[in-house]
Amino acid sequence: MEHNVYYACGAEEALGDLARRGERAQLCYLDPPFWTGRDFGAYDDRFSSPNEYYDSMARILQGVKGAMDENGSVFVHIDERVHARLRLMMDEIFGERAFRNEIIWAYRSGGRARTHFSRKHDTILYYALSDKAFSTRWATRCRGSWRVATMRRGTDADGREYSAILSAGKEYRYYDDEGVAPSDVWDDIPHLQQRDPERTGYPTQKPEKLLRRVILCASRPGDAVLDVFSGSGTTLAAAHKLGRLFIGADRSPKPSAPRARAEGNRRRVGGAVGGNPPSQLRCGTSLFVPSALRRAGAKSTQGRQYSVVSLAPLCKGGAVTKGD
Repeated sequence: MEHNVYYACGAEEALGDLARRGERAQLCYLDPPFWTGRDFGAYDDRFSSPNEYYDSMARILQGVKGAMDENGSVFVHIDERVHARLRLMMDEIFGERAFRNEIIWAYRSGGRARTHFSRKHDTILYYALSDKAFSTRWATRCRGSWRVATMRRGTDADGREYSAILSAGKEYRYYDDEGVAPSDVWDDIPHLQQRDPERTGYPTQKPEKLLRRVILCASRPGDAVLDVFSGSGTTLAAAHKLGRLFIGADRSPKPSAPRARAEGNRRRVGGAVGGNPPSQLRCGTSLFVPSALRRAGAKSTQGRQYSVVSLAPLCKGGAVTKGD
């Protein structure tokens, strides 16, 4: 992988093109449709049957496996609707021995259920083809204030708060502001509120802090990060800021009105993937560059930092032809 790529098309088309070109990524993050039965405007999460949804996910996960480096990792972000069957599907595709974690992202948001416990978490299934890429060295979380019955709270001479325990006559202090490796329950990353300045207008946008943790744990600078459900572009923006290459894809040719306002600028550009500088292409469809990616300072084809690839399924207004 020599430069960044953004595919203006669906996941299967993008993965098919990557397979033809033999491109590989060290880290894959997927935030696919949750089979909610809703049309979000930016994308349609309605399927005619369970089989249609799971057959589509099986093809995509097979394509992701083919796009993974031999030491690659994949994180699939889902919820209770599809978690059970996708876990079994991933066991079959990636192998049960590749399973690493079922990460719980617990968050607080408005609304309380009356007929069941409120559902306030998502699940991220983490599989890895080897243990070589994983590290929590740079992905620590703040310990925060915590204590058990045998611990006492204190403040040192510098004003730092801590929890302490005595063992064999020696005091061990655990400072609140110290970094600690995260467990498989992530309850320190809040859900994006409606007025959060990080929001781009994309309806199911995830916080950048969540993607930073995934990227820091399972990749190194210079590695390629793949996200074929890019949406707002948060994964790509986080990868760019952390010195990784990215391969993104999104099939949303008609973003919702809020996202369109957030974008503020249409692009009619395309580009070819490869080791050489991308060629200019023109397409009958106006393409939206993800807001989070533009906020991160990444430039499109003209700036040579990433190419925009528009494949045939989105070019309904005419064939793709080379531009000037």
